[in-house]
Amino acid sequence: MARTAVSISTIPAWLLDLLQCVRCGGRLTSGSDQLTCTTCGTKVPIRDGIPAFVEQADDEVGRRTQSSFGYEWTHFSDWQPSGETNFQDYFAGFDLASLAGADVLDAGCGMGRHARFVAPHAKHLVALDFSRAIEQAQRNLAAFENVSCVRADLHHVPFRDGSFDLIYSMGVLHHIADTEQTIARLAGKLRRGGRLRIYVYWKHAGVKGAALAAVSAARRITTRLPHGLLRAACWMLSAALFAGVVLPYRALLARGVEAVRRWPLFVYTKYPFRVLYNDQFDRFSAPLEKRYTRDEARRLLETAGLADVRTIERFGWIVEGRRP
Repeated sequence: MARTAVSISTIPAWLLDLLQCVRCGGRLTSGSDQLTCTTCGTKVPIRDGIPAFVEQADDEVGRRTQSSFGYEWTHFSDWQPSGETNFQDYFAGFDLASLAGADVLDAGCGMGRHARFVAPHAKHLVALDFSRAIEQAQRNLAAFENVSCVRADLHHVPFRDGSFDLIYSMGVLHHIADTEQTIARLAGKLRRGGRLRIYVYWKHAGVKGAALAAVSAARRITTRLPHGLLRAACWMLSAALFAGVVLPYRALLARGVEAVRRWPLFVYTKYPFRVLYNDQFDRFSAPLEKRYTRDEARRLLETAGLADVRTIERFGWIVEGRRP
């Protein structure tokens, strides 16, 4: 499934079959530089092979979120530092072999780091993002001929109902104002028996809860900072955390102190510095952040009508359910 260059103007027939007009739900036809709705005439530009259903988000918080993640995944664009380790964290226990013949949607793909590992197992994969990060995702996914990138908003998902066998959205939905409605929209894009897998932040009490409350207080300021200034501040914070927390954890672990596995930030012992740096920028830049208990996370999918819902504790909550 490999290719050496990105197709510039051609929209694959399989992708066109899945797409619909976001205004009226009509079918789209493809030209060299745009898609056109056969019902209402709406035109969707194609830029460097990417159908662009959205330019700017509808509201001010959405636009700030779009800018934040566009900046983040442009400056932290290399998938290799986290690579397979990150994928194994978020897809542990997932049966990739079950994706043979499947159409998959990565809903909020960022720079495409998870899609790189899902694509070899799927029939087709659509990588979707509403920010300019989609351009970096296309570069990172250029080796896969079964992958297409689409720029679109999860408030107006440009796919026909019942289009996908798997939709995953990792670390996205807790940054959206209407999380429950967005999950319901995604659930509707699943085929019968299709699965939705999400990751959302967890809610804590006690010492961890107090630490998260301090972060939330800081975010009132940091989410308003210019991105370049925030990135510099996050580098300094990350350097202090790496030297003062991560490296001592590694030393203790090497001496057999297993208790560190339960301590805050332990996950970064298996990653290089840049992953910690990236995550601090992510933590302090996104305008909106939500957190959930296990029960609240499970109910997100149950309320959307999904069955066989299960939650997995993984530095937050991974929740997966099936459309009956």
